[in-house]
Amino acid sequence: MPDYLITDETTLKFHDLYKGEEEDGFVLVGRQDIASYLSIPSEALEVIDLLDSKKTVGEVKKILEEKYGEEVEITEFIEDLIKNEMVKSINGVEILTTSKEQNPLFSGVKAHHVGWLFSTYAKALYILTALFCLVLFAVFPRYIPEPRDYFFHPWYSVAVAFMFFFGWILVAIHEVAHLFAAKYVGIEGNFSLSNRLVFVVAQTNLGNIWTVPREKRYTVYFAGMAWDTVMVFTCLVLLLSSDYGVVTLSDLQYNFLKAVVFIKVWGIIWQFRFNMQTDVYYAVANFFKCKNLLGDAQTYIRNGVSRVWSRIKKVELGGMPEHEMRAVKLYAPLYFVGTLVTLATFFFRTLLILYLQVVKAFDGITTGYGASPGGFTDAVVLIVLNTFNYGLLAFLILRPRWSGLKQRFRAVFT
Repeated sequence: MPDYLITDETTLKFHDLYKGEEEDGFVLVGRQDIASYLSIPSEALEVIDLLDSKKTVGEVKKILEEKYGEEVEITEFIEDLIKNEMVKSINGVEILTTSKEQNPLFSGVKAHHVGWLFSTYAKALYILTALFCLVLFAVFPRYIPEPRDYFFHPWYSVAVAFMFFFGWILVAIHEVAHLFAAKYVGIEGNFSLSNRLVFVVAQTNLGNIWTVPREKRYTVYFAGMAWDTVMVFTCLVLLLSSDYGVVTLSDLQYNFLKAVVFIKVWGIIWQFRFNMQTDVYYAVANFFKCKNLLGDAQTYIRNGVSRVWSRIKKVELGGMPEHEMRAVKLYAPLYFVGTLVTLATFFFRTLLILYLQVVKAFDGITTGYGASPGGFTDAVVLIVLNTFNYGLLAFLILRPRWSGLKQRFRAVFT
């Protein structure tokens, strides 16, 4: 975005802004169409209102100086408003909005359609379901998922190919829960595909969540995990019913249910990665009333390391409200818990699944097509599928950095 020269003669016109009260004397101001918000002191709202009434910057300064009895500098504040695309025009010249508009999904679904899914009774049922799952795992440890459960079919390539697509269906169900919960509390959202470290992830973008009362946000944050828990419980009940002869399941059906349990249980564990912006992280940040808890905690930890490692520069956290500083200190240990969960997920899920596929592929290739056509074919397809899967991961990692990489290549070869 280009720089704009702000003088005392400058006039501004703002977009249609949302204005909502927050705690501690702050006001939330922003555009709902692009989900861009700023939390500002309530006194700063007066600056926006005066500027939006066609007064020049100089006139606004004079009004504020007369009111507060001292010189008031508002240029930097105006620049922040421009940067966050709150300003529609400067001196009558319209400013182009570069941020993508929020296009809601399932526009035909309204709050009254999904309200029953997030009622008080439904929330109580979700909690009971989670407790029952824990009890079933404790009483019947054979249902505790392990990496081999992922391969529900004798041909590993069939299991991997099917789970690649079905896994995204399971992810979509999780994200739809967030979207429906968002509709229930009065906002919209959309999907996007990204990566977290070496993991491909789908995420629901809910930029307008800040306009929702704080106590209602928990419904949105925990909706995905609630639906995951229901799926795990349903699969466990079917497995238990099969073992006791209540229902009849084929070996393929039985193994498939175990594979779903494996995926969903690790999906729930994923949410406790406090070193990333997961559902649980957002709930914790909401509880502590912090909008950048993760970033501030990382800075706090980095500052601690800088005391013993001089190469790391200390970053001042001055100006942070006292309650946020307390929250950061409490959250810092959880950051390391999240790191351990991330490592556990990589070693005990991702790496073990890859290891089992490598062993299967190696056996199939070395045995040869003549001795085992099925095993050889399974191995070749496994190699192709993993090449595609990790190629997608590489694409998602490199895509946002592509421009910088091209510039580096040009600098090297020119």
